Amino acid sequence: MSNSDLWIRDVITSYGLLLLIFIFIAFLTSRKWPNLQKHIYRTYLTGFEVECADLMAPYKKHLFESLQHIVSSDTVLRSMGCIRLLEIGVKTGENIQFYPDGTHFIGVDRNLRLAEYLIKGNRSWQFSHIIIEHLIVGDGSSLKEIPTGHVDIVVTTRSLCSMTSLKSTLREIHRVLTPGGRYLFIEHIPENEGTFIRWLQKMLSQTRIWPSLYGGCHLDIHPIVDIKNTGFNHVTWDTFTLEGYVSQTFHLILSRQHVLGVAVR
Repeated sequence: MSNSDLWIRDVITSYGLLLLIFIFIAFLTSRKWPNLQKHIYRTYLTGFEVECADLMAPYKKHLFESLQHIVSSDTVLRSMGCIRLLEIGVKTGENIQFYPDGTHFIGVDRNLRLAEYLIKGNRSWQFSHIIIEHLIVGDGSSLKEIPTGHVDIVVTTRSLCSMTSLKSTLREIHRVLTPGGRYLFIEHIPENEGTFIRWLQKMLSQTRIWPSLYGGCHLDIHPIVDIKNTGFNHVTWDTFTLEGYVSQTFHLILSRQHVLGVAVR
């Protein structure tokens, strides 16, 4: 028996049990991984994103106050003093509290049970002031169910980071808006180049570690250039740093920088 054969035998004898345990753990993990992903993301949505929405409330109030003065392009809705609003990335519905009474709401989200949550869930009473017109399962990159020039307002908050195609989503937003309609957005953006956090954001995003756990979120996305290049007549924006207490501090550190703005079709 050669020296190499003896070495292989010794390795198997010494580490065979550990190898079998490792293979067994890897097998179990691979089978449980989809359920683990869902659990982590659900905990993230109902935990950090809700806390984040609370911290962001003053910024949202400022951004959404203009909704009270929007006049719908739809003659029927205009006669009733209502507007039609599309939100991409509804999540737990934290934005709905800022929408005017009677708003005709179209929601887009990956959650297959969004309708059940908004209409029959424990918090459904908080959404009773709007009229749910249509709910679409998806990420916004294809809105073929919605006619061109159909909505007065489009809203995204911390959602563009997880789109299958950012450019396609923005083109669809532009298409479904009525002429003069507004796209309101608050999106997290990366830290400045050269910082450790920026490196970490790139690493976690490009290795797909973060997207695989948190609904496709990419921490290194900065959408302003793409928004400006989509064809809107006018785009204004400002940046801010979100601060305050959250139970998952690591999440806030990685997504505390934000851009807030309005794009007019």
